[in-house]
Amino acid sequence: MASPSHPTKLRIGVMLESVQLSDIIGIDILGNLSREYFRGAITLDPSLKRFESRAIDMEFFYLATTLDPAFVTPGLKVVPTVTYDDCPRDLDIVITGGPLPSHRPPQAERFIREAWPKTRVWMTTCIGSMWLASAGVLDGRKCTTNRAALGLARDMHTGVEWLDQRWVVEEKVFDGAQREGRKGELWTSGGAGAGINMIATYCLQNFDKEFVDVLALDPLEFRLNGNMSQFYAA
Repeated sequence: MASPSHPTKLRIGVMLESVQLSDIIGIDILGNLSREYFRGAITLDPSLKRFESRAIDMEFFYLATTLDPAFVTPGLKVVPTVTYDDCPRDLDIVITGGPLPSHRPPQAERFIREAWPKTRVWMTTCIGSMWLASAGVLDGRKCTTNRAALGLARDMHTGVEWLDQRWVVEEKVFDGAQREGRKGELWTSGGAGAGINMIATYCLQNFDKEFVDVLALDPLEFRLNGNMSQFYAA
């Protein structure tokens, strides 16, 4: 079964435009745990039916400034499903990839500030954390970003404690904490590979481990042979 820390349905927002495709590719780990994916998987391997009670209803919101095809590197156009203005603010998870600091649509920054206290888990990959910092929600928190951009992040956002780690987990404000008995969480990662490891770790900690291994990590072969740790090798 899904961890009791999660509702029976997860609503997941993905900030889409002007990010590298690899920054958001870790959403496939979550997607492989969904009931939609599970229904297809059991047609290939009926033995997976033993996991039926653990499959999770999920709804993904792919956000951009408009519903026009959004640019994602390298040269890809993806159709968003909702605008920043129209997306619900009280999501379960938001994943933010890393556009260049020149990409800061006011609609996106307004979404960040309004959704920040209402969304329980916020994840960033690469320099996505600098996007949150630009919106003013990270002051006083420990975070990381792409290792190559740590110096720039420290210069641009002095109110954030930037750590040289592959990913960092920090508590965040969450308006529903008292009502739901769950704390808010901020997960920030370095580059895309670290982001994949971070999302895999989140899933292993919050869902049934065997279910995550068999439905997501094994078929996606996201068990990288390098450093899977939260910390860089010495």
